[in-house]
Amino acid sequence: MFEILKSDLAGRIGIIHTNHGKIETPAYVPVIHPVKQTIPAKKIKEMGFDLVITNAYITRNNYGDEAVKKGIHEIIDFDGAIMTDSGGYQVLEYGDVKVLPPEMAEFERKILTDFAIPLDKPTGYGLAWKKAESYVNHTLKVSKKTLEDSEKNGQIWIGPIQGGEHFDLVAKSTKSLVDMGFQMLALGSPVEFMESYEYKLLAQMIISAKKQMPHSIPLHLFGAGHPLTIPFAVALGCDTFDSASYMLYAKQERYITDDGTRNLSDISVFPCNCEVCSKYTPDELRQLEGHDKINEIALHNLHAIK
Repeated sequence: MFEILKSDLAGRIGIIHTNHGKIETPAYVPVIHPVKQTIPAKKIKEMGFDLVITNAYITRNNYGDEAVKKGIHEIIDFDGAIMTDSGGYQVLEYGDVKVLPPEMAEFERKILTDFAIPLDKPTGYGLAWKKAESYVNHTLKVSKKTLEDSEKNGQIWIGPIQGGEHFDLVAKSTKSLVDMGFQMLALGSPVEFMESYEYKLLAQMIISAKKQMPHSIPLHLFGAGHPLTIPFAVALGCDTFDSASYMLYAKQERYITDDGTRNLSDISVFPCNCEVCSKYTPDELRQLEGHDKINEIALHNLHAIK
């Protein structure tokens, strides 16, 4: 499933083989909303992104049986590989979702997503150890049942690692998922670390997981989309990263560069020759209204991350 071509430090260049083609890693995985696509999925594929992530929970709530009938690729109009989050982010944000883990797993199987994630219970950041342990145990129980019920159809189930800043729990979670036989793992709950600039904790979290993983298993990092975070994570051994940063930054008029972001208001000359920066001067882009401005900045941001 995962072919490693070259390694340097803990990082590596590789290929993940899926039902919808090969994914070259390291790979940034753009988040696509299943209902409100500001930048069409087709456009993202044309830009060279062969893997995107969308939300199976939102898809289920909005499309239901239609998604089962058509499949997730037709629903979001993307002919590359698709990863689906099963609602863990909503659990982290709102505390609960109105669906049971077996129901979400069955839905993900039926919509034929290429990478599926069990409905986990994210630990987040700042949770007491005892509470975090109960979340880890819940996630492991759900993950084991989900993998046991999965079908041998080429679909890749990703084991969600939890534990937050409790690195012993991260290690326990990782080892248990490896022992269960997951082909790929994903490190959950790092976003709050990154937002609070706790990069030492983020590094320790990644290292705690990597120590328990065979070299042959790829690791996904949830929510990593800053241009400085990505190379940092690659060096530590992460292979794929999903984020909506390209759009979130655009809504704040933040323009991604090679080493960070800059406010559009502070730019006099674009240091880029992408389709957006070749079409507009900074002044012209600033004069665009509302969604037009956001969409163009988001498009540039995707080019910059790619």
